[in-house]
Amino acid sequence: MRPAQQPTPPARTPPYYPGKPAQQAPRRPGILRAGALDVAANMAKLAILAGLLFLLVAPFVGALGFYAYYQANGRILPGVRAGETRVGGLSVYDAAVRLNSNWNLERDIVVGVLSGDQIQTLPVAPADLGLTLDSLQTAQNAQEVGHGQDFFSELSQLYTSVRSGWEVPLEVNFDPQASRAGLESIASVVDQPAQDANLRIEGGELVAIPAHDGRVLDVDSALATIEADPLGVFLNGALPLVLEPVEPRVRDVSGARDQAEALLSRQVRVKAYDPINDEHLEWEVPRATLGQWLAVEPGDGGPQVALQPGKVSEFLAGRSAELGEERYLDAEADAGPLAKAIAQGKDLTLQVRHHPTTYEVKSGDTLLKISWRVGIPLWRILDANPGMDPENLWAGREINIPSVDDLLPYPVVPDKRIVISIEEQRLRVYKNGKLQSEHVISTGIDRSPTQPGVFQIQTHDPEAYASVWDLYMPDFLGIYEAWPGFMNGLHGLPTLSNGKRLWDGVLGRPVSYGCIVLDLETSAWIYDWAERGVVVEIRP
Repeated sequence: MRPAQQPTPPARTPPYYPGKPAQQAPRRPGILRAGALDVAANMAKLAILAGLLFLLVAPFVGALGFYAYYQANGRILPGVRAGETRVGGLSVYDAAVRLNSNWNLERDIVVGVLSGDQIQTLPVAPADLGLTLDSLQTAQNAQEVGHGQDFFSELSQLYTSVRSGWEVPLEVNFDPQASRAGLESIASVVDQPAQDANLRIEGGELVAIPAHDGRVLDVDSALATIEADPLGVFLNGALPLVLEPVEPRVRDVSGARDQAEALLSRQVRVKAYDPINDEHLEWEVPRATLGQWLAVEPGDGGPQVALQPGKVSEFLAGRSAELGEERYLDAEADAGPLAKAIAQGKDLTLQVRHHPTTYEVKSGDTLLKISWRVGIPLWRILDANPGMDPENLWAGREINIPSVDDLLPYPVVPDKRIVISIEEQRLRVYKNGKLQSEHVISTGIDRSPTQPGVFQIQTHDPEAYASVWDLYMPDFLGIYEAWPGFMNGLHGLPTLSNGKRLWDGVLGRPVSYGCIVLDLETSAWIYDWAERGVVVEIRP
């Protein structure tokens, strides 16, 4: 019997084991090579495209980053400069510091002064010519490049600045007053004043000194040059100036020789008078010294002999030093009038001046006692010591005493003097140091005393009125202010408003309220005799 036919078993698939790849049927070699080449080619194309894209985008991205950096921190763009100074990459403050240092502090303007065929050069700071760089404003102008505009304008200015640079103008300030002062200072160095022909004593003989031309800087013209182009002068660092020729006033002194000989043949004495001490002083001027003072000036009729005030001032300064610490001659003020007087053969008496002093308070002193002792009205001492309490003086304290010259506001009449004695109740009149007359007077009572001191006639009033006491005072001569606005003086016997005459027959003892009272005849005579400026000395 035949066995039954068995069914054909199905094809087996390889068993599946997790983690182990199933075996695949091998591919044909030709098909594998073609696929790999296609993938490689595609990858290469992508790489080339990415590189090209990077090359195109990278500069733009970099420029944007560069742009964003400078926009974010507000710094000045690279390549920006102000004049010769590079300020790119700096903050406004740092740029201003650098600009100020480079242009205002470290840089000079060379002034070239042409004098004839000679050139003199002087380095001068710009500020001395009134020129200064406004460094902060210039730095702010530099910072505005590529800032504060639309995006494309800012990007365009950034590109231009980096590629070829960007120059901003300098902001230069000009000060005409400072410029004039600087030019005048330069003029004092370079000017060559003209020298007039003159006469001098040499070896005991009078000789002629020749004239010399001069040259001076025209300050106004130089100032106009700077003012016309201050920026150009500042940038160039040079300023050419020209000295203008100056002719001497006197070239020929032959016509003045006789005048000079006549002057030198005189005996010249300088006179001075101390009105406080009633002292007359004299100094002889030797012929040789006088010859050094000579000057010749142009006149309507030709050259005229004069004296140089500067030389006279030197002589007076020397004489002043001989007077001691408290007294002096005002050499500078007196030299001109004295030189003119000597040249004209006239007499001139100079006034000896007095410095302010100090006073050391002594035990028992009051301000009124001090006022009496130093001869200065009390209110003037108070003015010289602001804040001083007159009721609180202590021994050893030093107080300021104003100059006694303050009591002599007018030119002193040196040959007349009135001397009053409070103790004797007498008034004496002197002329050229000699007693002319003596008169009985009355001074102030104790509660309103007459102030001792050296004063002078200041006012003339034929009939003054004192409203405080209802007094009419004939022939009133004001001599000092007892307090501001109230003048004490000399006058005749007063009357009340009802016509009653006061103090007739009682002269010779204190009766007034501070004035010096005379009889009517004497007061009328002195009123006419004593002009303004006559010294009145009041002794205790």
